[in-house]
Amino acid sequence: MKDIRLILILFILVGIGACQAPSRQRLAADIKYAEDSLRVGKTEAVKRMVSQHLVEANDSDTYYAWLTILNRVWYAEMNADSMESTSQRIYNYLSRYQQSPNIVRSQIEAEWYKARGVYYSAMLGKPDSAIVYTQKALQIADSIDSPKDFRLIALTNLAFYYKQLGQYDKSVDEYMQAMQLADSMEDSDVTKPILLLGISSVYTSMGDYERSEYWWDQTRLLLPNMSKSDQFIYYNDRGNDYYFQQAYEKARECFVKAASLVKGDKNKEWDYYTSLTNLGEAYICLGKADSAKIMLQKADSFFRKVDYPILLYYIETFNIKLEMLQGHTAQALNMLSRAEAPATLNQQGEAIPSAKAQRLKVKEQLMTLIGNYREAYETHRQMQAISDSLKSLNNSMQLSTRLSEYEHDKLLLEQQHSLEKARTDRLLAWGLFLLMVLVAIVLASFFLLYRRRQRFNNLKARQQIILMRMENTRNRITPHFIYNALNHEVLAQMEGREVDLNSLTQLLRRGVEQAGILQTTLGEELSFVDYYVNIEGRQMGPDFRYSREVADNVDTNAVCLPSMIVQIFAENALKHGLRPMKAEEGRQRKLTVRVSRKQQATLVEVIDNGKGLQTQAIGRSQTGMQVVRQTIQLLNDNNVNIITFGIGNYEHEGENGCRSWILLPDEYDYTITNQRS
Repeated sequence: MKDIRLILILFILVGIGACQAPSRQRLAADIKYAEDSLRVGKTEAVKRMVSQHLVEANDSDTYYAWLTILNRVWYAEMNADSMESTSQRIYNYLSRYQQSPNIVRSQIEAEWYKARGVYYSAMLGKPDSAIVYTQKALQIADSIDSPKDFRLIALTNLAFYYKQLGQYDKSVDEYMQAMQLADSMEDSDVTKPILLLGISSVYTSMGDYERSEYWWDQTRLLLPNMSKSDQFIYYNDRGNDYYFQQAYEKARECFVKAASLVKGDKNKEWDYYTSLTNLGEAYICLGKADSAKIMLQKADSFFRKVDYPILLYYIETFNIKLEMLQGHTAQALNMLSRAEAPATLNQQGEAIPSAKAQRLKVKEQLMTLIGNYREAYETHRQMQAISDSLKSLNNSMQLSTRLSEYEHDKLLLEQQHSLEKARTDRLLAWGLFLLMVLVAIVLASFFLLYRRRQRFNNLKARQQIILMRMENTRNRITPHFIYNALNHEVLAQMEGREVDLNSLTQLLRRGVEQAGILQTTLGEELSFVDYYVNIEGRQMGPDFRYSREVADNVDTNAVCLPSMIVQIFAENALKHGLRPMKAEEGRQRKLTVRVSRKQQATLVEVIDNGKGLQTQAIGRSQTGMQVVRQTIQLLNDNNVNIITFGIGNYEHEGENGCRSWILLPDEYDYTITNQRS
């Protein structure tokens, strides 16, 4: 009898499980159908479906699972108030059952976090908060083994939020992870256009137009099969790519096409007015003021109504440019003065760097136009600082994105190799011994080819990283040199001293040429130093003396060194050693460049009798010396006999000062692509 009761209980439990399983499967299938309908823009049909299921829901979990779908409908319609209200209802439900989680509630929670990320990014313009919510959604999804399509959407969203923040290397990395996941899914043809669009636009934002052109070409092949929403994204972002490359007519054509795709669709108003904003800027660049004014007025009216500060900040900048284009200088100046305080575009209360740089560029143009050159110069200096920072950051991020691409490509090769090996194994199971030997040989050949390709890719990536690091390091000296020279002449003008702009122009030109090359001869370097010191010496006063001492056994045209190294030493000696010293009767301020042989190397010394290195200044990192240190470090990585250099206090014949020196080995390789293993 006891056994019969156990069997009966087991039967009842199995029956309950059998009844619940189809219910859960049916819920998942219905939600998948609703998601597919949303993807093609059938929002009204999905709302009717959600309303019906909310009425028929037989438990709270099912009810709130359908509320998450309704939340996505509100986002598709850009209904911020309804989205916030629905999110609050879901949050209250999850809070009540926080201590009794289950799979369905965890899925609802993951969807809620993902939706909050979308809300903070699209509705509030706060991508940093969106990243936090989306990462939490992914953590929950991983803990319950959510469907792949949820993770794919979350990764894609995360990549977009990183792009909004300007963290392009992280954005590409997330897109590559999403691409890898999409390749393992059956409906990759649906999601692949979205990922290609994202990667293409990231490279555009990064200013890497060679890579963006490649990815845009890959995306264009899928254009006929894209949904209207994806086609809008293609033409709008492709227009931005052309705009940044100053191909304004092509950009205008893309923006017109993008606007036509969403015009009249009340669910795509944000997209429509965003494309009008871009179109207005394109018309300004083409000199079509009337058309630009119409576009910007429409966009401004909409984004003021929805209170979206990011685009309002851009539109305000474009309107100032428009007034300048129409010759309304006074109106442009008035608009600029009223807009001096930058709009708060992120949680830290700062303007997006690219938006601020664009505003400063317009301000510089306006100040130049009205003849306020002092303000124009100060604005240019601020803008250049932002541009240099963005350029340096972009160079660093390009390294990371190239590595991400490499890792993705390597993973695809490994996956393809695994698939090929699996197919080969199935053939081996039914083949003869001879066929097995042949297949083994083929597999070994593939493995060797793969290893060779892997080594080649590793070497190529390493060379590219070193080249870009070198370019980044060398490029830093150009603005440093130009700022110092310009500041010097500006001060001379303010103090009423003679300003030789022709000589300054020649000096700057030669300085830019020298900074743009890696290697030069000692003779050319010393000539440049002579020219530089000659100009600077005129400002030092009659007590300044400059001398150059070259040993007879040194052929300066046969000795090579990194460009501008000696100039940096001379500049530091003048700026920090001699110029701060007050003129004293009977005492001369001296600068000496001395070249001599030392064993199998050439020694170049720059000696001054100035203030010397102060105790608190030792170790302080100046821009010029940073460039010297980093340039020599990169070059030394490829050489056995290395370049050495130093700077320190110096005492000779009763005089104190500072001595900078560099020791150049005779056998030295200035190429950086042949790295030692």
